[in-house]
Amino acid sequence: MPFPILIISHYFAWSFKDVREGLTHRYFGLYSNIARYVLTHGEVVYWYGVKEQKLLRIFDGKIYSSRYLVMPIAVMSSLRELFTHRKPIIVILDYPHSFLGIKHFPLYVITLIILHVFRLFKLVFIVVDNMDPPIEHALELKRKISILEKILWIFLNNIVFGFDFIIFLSQSYRVYHKLYYKLNYTKTDVCPLGSFPSKIPYKGASLKPPLKVLLLGRIEEWIGLKTLGALIKDLEYEDIKVKLIVIDKSAPNSLKENSIEVINTYIDYSELVKLLGEAQVLLLLRPRSLHQLLTVRATLLDYMMAGRPILYLHSLGSKEIVDDLKGCYSFNSLNEVSSILKQLYMNMSVINELGKKIREYAEKHFNYEVLALNLLKKIVCRLRSRYIRR
Repeated sequence: MPFPILIISHYFAWSFKDVREGLTHRYFGLYSNIARYVLTHGEVVYWYGVKEQKLLRIFDGKIYSSRYLVMPIAVMSSLRELFTHRKPIIVILDYPHSFLGIKHFPLYVITLIILHVFRLFKLVFIVVDNMDPPIEHALELKRKISILEKILWIFLNNIVFGFDFIIFLSQSYRVYHKLYYKLNYTKTDVCPLGSFPSKIPYKGASLKPPLKVLLLGRIEEWIGLKTLGALIKDLEYEDIKVKLIVIDKSAPNSLKENSIEVINTYIDYSELVKLLGEAQVLLLLRPRSLHQLLTVRATLLDYMMAGRPILYLHSLGSKEIVDDLKGCYSFNSLNEVSSILKQLYMNMSVINELGKKIREYAEKHFNYEVLALNLLKKIVCRLRSRYIRR
């Protein structure tokens, strides 16, 4: 099943050290594993990092980096060199994160047109990894977008959704695009977020109080540390000892709460993995937003791989991931969080029992190496049926 491949993404993430917050989690987990499978079959991988404007060529066990290239030139150069293999080329486009904003609009459109032309001649098979509904995601981040921005995204969608294979993070996203963008199910599929069982070792949690609860994100902005402090005090009145470990770079240094430890300095991904193992319970918070019911976050998969009870703000995407797995508690308000923490504190012996089952479930369903191979098989199957069949 070997075919050359071109990846276009926001960043390049080849090794575990490249994993930072956000997009690189999927790039290393999905894209680099797809690339490695292709390389084992003697093919070549080209990877263009849009943010750094660098084109990387990977073959014969070596990585060669180009000078700075604008997107259309990088894509044309890659396709021209890959055509010497006389095989269709798989192009994985990380959309919308490969689009850096309105000032890059002309170059981005030129790139999409180039890909579209090559597709018409059946020289490339274009896979769109659509990680977010772009208009809705823009609204979530900025609360409002201009008419010009909305027109821009609609224009890009109309080009991109005409490509060969659209990949969503969840069935919720897939259904949403079917309902609101009329995107046919026959050209879409789901490849969920995953995690790294080989990089996140499982070990049983200490069962001694206080109950250590880890949470990360823009917690001060989303909910406020004082609100969390009040929650802890309410539990303390009932003699429930809880320690919150909050990872939030925007959190203030002035907080004086013995029951809340704030980490507001940068920590790399390996340090985060260590903190996951030291916690007893993992809490996932996210504010209400336009498409909050569709929210799916890589953090949830790392939480599951760590093998700890998880409290998560209700969303269709998250529910789709955890299913009815015991130890994963959905909540809609902090009052429910308080009640769940109380239950776990009163019966701490169940923490490891629940955690082991969560870990086993995550290994079975969300191992990125397996997800990458399964997706590559689907891509190759569709490519052969569409472009090679006589």
